[in-house]
Amino acid sequence: MTVSRQKYLQPSALCDFDCSHEIREKALVLAAGCRNRQARFDRIFAFVKELPYGLEDWDLKASEILQKGWGMCSGKTNLLVAMLRSVGIPARYRIYRIEADMGLWGELGKETGTAGRINDLGEERDHVDCEVWLGKWIACDPGRDTAMEQGMLKLGGTLERRKVTDTQGKVKYLRLSVFDQWVRERQGRRAFRSDRVDVFALINRGFEKLRESGRSA
Repeated sequence: MTVSRQKYLQPSALCDFDCSHEIREKALVLAAGCRNRQARFDRIFAFVKELPYGLEDWDLKASEILQKGWGMCSGKTNLLVAMLRSVGIPARYRIYRIEADMGLWGELGKETGTAGRINDLGEERDHVDCEVWLGKWIACDPGRDTAMEQGMLKLGGTLERRKVTDTQGKVKYLRLSVFDQWVRERQGRRAFRSDRVDVFALINRGFEKLRESGRSA
């Protein structure tokens, strides 16, 4: 392990596998019997990916996501990074802008009566996923669970992340070993504030109906 990758194995206040024994214990259980790093990654990634996606605050600890059993892109990615680092697999955060699937969000707005509030989110949004070191840096996105993806496809949506590009057609990625400061600043800029818990609850019910549709597909 080179010195340059050591920083991708360290805990932080939000990536708290040093304080939460449950994170490493779960990672070890998932990785049991795996013969190599790729197999360990595959098991851990599959576990985190299948946790249900839902809207929540940005600045949650990895241990909080594991305890709750669901999360947003930032929370699920943070848990994935924490679990991988806890078993010696370097991982880092990758942040970039995406174009929202306005068709999907429009359907959710009609279903949950939150159309006006969903418009507050805008057509471009921040997205957080992960890069893992497996001989080279490999990008992986644990954000959406499979049932949600199947529901999206049933509605005629697409699973591709439409990344925002600059005037030269390039995606601007921010890669971080520690994302605590970025995510707390992002929490301070969130569109939903005083009533966010109620709005999130309504939208997340819509996500659950989407998952139910996906399971029956």
